[in-house]
Amino acid sequence: MSKDDDKIPGKIDFSKFRVSISSSDLPIAEKVLLYVPARKPTKQTFVRVHPEKQYHYDAALLKLESEEKPYLVSQSVVNVIAQDVKIVVLHLSIDRQGNIFLWPVPPIPKEGNENTWNQSQRQIAEMAKTQWVRLSSNTSIGCYEGYPAKGEIPDPTWPSLSLDEILNIAFGSSHIIDTLDHPALLKLWGAD
Repeated sequence: MSKDDDKIPGKIDFSKFRVSISSSDLPIAEKVLLYVPARKPTKQTFVRVHPEKQYHYDAALLKLESEEKPYLVSQSVVNVIAQDVKIVVLHLSIDRQGNIFLWPVPPIPKEGNENTWNQSQRQIAEMAKTQWVRLSSNTSIGCYEGYPAKGEIPDPTWPSLSLDEILNIAFGSSHIIDTLDHPALLKLWGAD
């Protein structure tokens, strides 16, 4: 192609756009994790749970009805507002699109009175440590049902962050309650 061809209207030199197909030549970028919700997986989402215990965190969460995001509550505050918090195990989880979230799964009760919803949710979270699984509620029998993926889905790529770093992204300073004068507690008590 001559330089005169470049000047012809509508004539494009596509050789300038050819790239090497070798993946080793491409720059590698890692997604920056900016948001980590604490929530159950949606009913049509296949998920995995991180199999390592270091990515499971016993926690107390306060969920205000007027807000979407829950609060992480310190042990000293839990003792004051025990009736309003939910004790859970936060499991680092991931969906097929690589979206990270913390799945709050109820722990085994110490009192022995087991709830079938909580028990089935724990069983499905355990399944998700080794396979892709979907969680769906079955109200007619009163529990969650797990649906393992039928196809071969590759294992997930987990973020290279510690659990503390992930918790900081998930809750930050605004959604951690460690004093009794926290705005969320004042709202809960009608003192705001």
